Amino acid sequence: MSPTKEDYIKILFELGGRFMRVPNKEVAGRLQISPPTVTEMMHSLVKVGWVDYMPYKGSILTEEGTERAKQIIRKHRLWEVFLFENLGFGIHDVHREAELLEHSTSDAVARKLEAYLDYPEFCPHGGAIRTSQMDVQEDRTITISDAEPGRKFMISRIVDDEKLVNYFRNQHLNIGDEVIVKEVDADIDLITLVIVKNGDEIQISMTLGKYLFVESI
Repeated sequence: MSPTKEDYIKILFELGGRFMRVPNKEVAGRLQISPPTVTEMMHSLVKVGWVDYMPYKGSILTEEGTERAKQIIRKHRLWEVFLFENLGFGIHDVHREAELLEHSTSDAVARKLEAYLDYPEFCPHGGAIRTSQMDVQEDRTITISDAEPGRKFMISRIVDDEKLVNYFRNQHLNIGDEVIVKEVDADIDLITLVIVKNGDEIQISMTLGKYLFVESI
């Protein structure tokens, strides 16, 4: 199944496209498609008013595009909660299924689903569900790649992608864990973390660290 316009703006939002330009290469990597395909779609998104695109610099969401992205992300995260809590799907399985459901979910169904779930605040990956809280969460979190060495942080969100979720799980990095950033070495693309609860030392790449969001504590 090829990515839809909504997939593109959702990825842009998750990669910080609300307040900075995201390179086509980064979008292409997340959607596993070619950069020229992304360029073609960005021109289409400009026409519908969801994106402002500059060649060689990337894309940034317009106000209309941001609001549309929030709505589709909200539906996606609601379905993840339902699949995780009600149907017994694992945290690493819910993303793929929610991707199929989000685009066909009307606003009325989303409201009913949210009420049925008793208005959850976060999805299994730590993402805020209420659109009013998405900006708040984005403002108070940073990626682990941007974190200052020597400080303690709590993992609050993992970018909603099956491979990323599996990667961080295999590295024993989970939502709610407290970590200390021991060292950041941009020259070799490496972050060294210490997990507070057991003292284990873990190394991850700065590139993948851009998908792990933390809050200062």
